[in-house]
Amino acid sequence: RIKEMNITTIDQAMQQVTGVTTISNDNMRSQYKSRGYSMSIMTDGLPAYNSLAVSQQFDLSFFEQIEVLRGVSGILQGVPDGQSLGGVINLVKKKTKKDFGIVSSLSMGSWNNNRLEVDLNAPITKDGKLRSRWVMFLNNRNFFYDRSAMYKSGAYGVIDWDATKTTLVSLSYAYQESKGDVLYNGLPAWRATSDDASRNQLPVDRSFNPTPDWDYTKWKTHEVMLSVDQKLSSNWDMKAKAGMKWQHQENKYGFAGTVTASDTSSNYLRGYNDQYLPRFVSAVDFTGKFKLFNRVQNIFVGANFENFIDDKKAISAYYKTRFGNTFLIPDFEVPYDNLNHSKMRVRQGGLYAQLRLSILDNLNLNLGGRMSSVFASMYNFNDSQWVEAIREECKVTPFAGITYEPIESLILYSSYSSIFVPQTERKEDGTMLDPRTGHQIEAGAKTSFLNDRLAANFVVFYLQDEGRAYKVSPTPAYTNGGLVENKGIEFEINAYPYQGIELSASYTYLNTEIVKSSSGDEGLAFSPVEPEHSFRLFAAYRFVNGFAIGGNVMAFGTSYASVLTPERKQDPYSLINAFVSYDINKHLSLYFNCNNITDCIYYSRLGGNGDFFGDPRNFTLSLKCTF
Repeated sequence: RIKEMNITTIDQAMQQVTGVTTISNDNMRSQYKSRGYSMSIMTDGLPAYNSLAVSQQFDLSFFEQIEVLRGVSGILQGVPDGQSLGGVINLVKKKTKKDFGIVSSLSMGSWNNNRLEVDLNAPITKDGKLRSRWVMFLNNRNFFYDRSAMYKSGAYGVIDWDATKTTLVSLSYAYQESKGDVLYNGLPAWRATSDDASRNQLPVDRSFNPTPDWDYTKWKTHEVMLSVDQKLSSNWDMKAKAGMKWQHQENKYGFAGTVTASDTSSNYLRGYNDQYLPRFVSAVDFTGKFKLFNRVQNIFVGANFENFIDDKKAISAYYKTRFGNTFLIPDFEVPYDNLNHSKMRVRQGGLYAQLRLSILDNLNLNLGGRMSSVFASMYNFNDSQWVEAIREECKVTPFAGITYEPIESLILYSSYSSIFVPQTERKEDGTMLDPRTGHQIEAGAKTSFLNDRLAANFVVFYLQDEGRAYKVSPTPAYTNGGLVENKGIEFEINAYPYQGIELSASYTYLNTEIVKSSSGDEGLAFSPVEPEHSFRLFAAYRFVNGFAIGGNVMAFGTSYASVLTPERKQDPYSLINAFVSYDINKHLSLYFNCNNITDCIYYSRLGGNGDFFGDPRNFTLSLKCTF
């Protein structure tokens, strides 16, 4: 499906996933939400603090598969920022193969979206014990909005070595560089007068870009990963992995503020950032089997650690001007010797375990948990030392689940996960608030018939996030009084009714509610940017002569920029995408894609720095070559 739908970015891949909402940050970054909260990114099972808020992700061509876990995921990583309760996206990098092979693709699309990919698998020794894989891509493109362009390139290489019959050593390196000119940051809201509290969508054409010509963003990313897979015995395996990632971002920007219609003015935030983001991660995992109750039982234990630093030099200032002509916004002449320097360090780690007990032939019990520690510090440049902001040690978050198979091909399951989230707000006595706590309860059913030609999955969930910061005095001071409750259902079905025909459909219902708050928004939606209802349908027919046709429909309910400005909303809408492909021979394949066939006008994001229009109707022609 990834090839046929011409999915070349993580954004496009996540748009296909049940229960996930993709929200654009700018041309180069996005965030993903599920079950009312932001999701986090893991790479090859390694945690990554604040992985979506500040970091650009690697290109999709580097990855073999994307694993998505919706909901609380406290076993493999802690939740120090409170933004990862929506789930985890695990990006699994490509591995080597023992046989030589090369896959390349060339595509051309609307708005000069040109892309080249090469994926080479090359054994180094004749016996294949030492082998390599190399990936390279180039992607240059414009956008449907005026003057904006992006240039992105990168390479990834991995070498695998079968050191012994039971030992595999892997070393990989990845590099990516990108530059965005006149970066699109969305459209500001507008109001009638300066004292008007309402916020409405700006009535302009989709191609309008309020960003000044001098705006730019540059990213450079390097990553080195080392892993060792060791078979310890017939029942036990060990995997150790560690990685270092360096990211550097430089950008000069001009964000348009809310437009006041009475004088057509806007307060532009002009600024400059120079940000360095080094990150070290490591993990050691053990998987094993043992006999208990005269049955084979499975256990998984491990530990991981992460050290992340956000080192930023920045400066910004507002400039009020008449909105609509970007030439009126003067270049932000940066005083490079007077930048505001800030540095934050987060260290998190934990021990985790999961025991899968087979009680009866049709009854299994899963028990597990994580003991996490989180330390966050800010650097004091006057005293040249780190000042601790958060310290949470040995916090335990248990997990329990049960699966029951009452009849063949039907599995019922239920699970419980607990959460904790450190907070930086303070009480009246000056001490730090206790962490937020809570839990997620999930229950569902999985079924499969006709040799997996028909499969379905249904789940209902409830998440409670309590002890949130609740303001009690204008000092300000806080108590652990806030409460949020999220609940919903997710349903998926996949069918292969006839040779060459594939059908899949999914539906999500989500209700997020602020139950208790000091902000005057009790009873309103906690995550208004996520639609209450969403539906996805995919269908494809692959003929025996090499032709294939198909497409998908994605329908979404109403969403809002903020519960406090309900007039700034996205009405329900649907997108229809289609493809036609033809295998010219066993080496060459041709693909033609048309997205948003009806040219639906919709927003892919509301609120934040600005509103983003979604892509208009667009086309892509791709040629793929395989040897």
